[in-house]
Amino acid sequence: MTIAAPAIGHLYSCTGKNPNAPGSVESKITWIDFADKTWNFLTKLWLPQGTFSPVTGTYTETISDDNRLISVNNLPVDGKIGDWPMTNYAKLTELDPNPGIPTSSSFSFSYSTNPTEAPSPTCVSLGAIGVTKNGVIISNAADGRGEDAVAREIVDEFGGHPARSDYHYHFIPERLDSESLSGGHSGIVGYINDGFPIYGYKGEGGTEMSNDDLDLCHGHKHGTLGYHYHATLEYPYTVGCYMGTSISSSSNGVPPPGGGPLGAP
Repeated sequence: MTIAAPAIGHLYSCTGKNPNAPGSVESKITWIDFADKTWNFLTKLWLPQGTFSPVTGTYTETISDDNRLISVNNLPVDGKIGDWPMTNYAKLTELDPNPGIPTSSSFSFSYSTNPTEAPSPTCVSLGAIGVTKNGVIISNAADGRGEDAVAREIVDEFGGHPARSDYHYHFIPERLDSESLSGGHSGIVGYINDGFPIYGYKGEGGTEMSNDDLDLCHGHKHGTLGYHYHATLEYPYTVGCYMGTSISSSSNGVPPPGGGPLGAP
């Protein structure tokens, strides 16, 4: 993470690191090599699916004049969610003492249907930085301490976790990358707060995208798609900065800075 300026492969955050924020217990994490600054996706622990079954997720999208209006209840439309609360799993709770339980929470977004690039990129905020078409908000790649949230925090096997009661993703779950455009390019999986869409993991020719293929903000432009972001398996996973002008407010239920007990944005 950086607060100085945008950089490829980094999160340009509006907020600096806070080592005193709540979060996972670093000494108990076994899947991160802190010396080499790498982590193993295959050995990380994830909250499994169980009996937890909240209400059905909702996602509505309408176009009004030049605005794209999106409303969600911030629960997965496809119903795929872990067995929250995690306090029922002692081993996971020792690693990440997150008592949160996802509940329905109304989020509304109004984006321009024709977003434009700003004169210069801007930093990424805390709270909701966008929304997926699965009805769940996107938070940036950092936890409350400013570290890699995907690597450090326990999320469920479907890619999300709650900050208090607000469920969210720090990356795009692979199952959401389910539509392909001509040529194998991924379809739109959501929208970022500057109005630009975020597509799945594959670019032209169906090639999986990496940071090297993208600009400082984790996006690029080509063909008729114009400017857009891409999901990647590499940090910062969704966006590194806002290429356009971010909306100032997106909901009546944005997680508070630091994410409360969870310590996630």
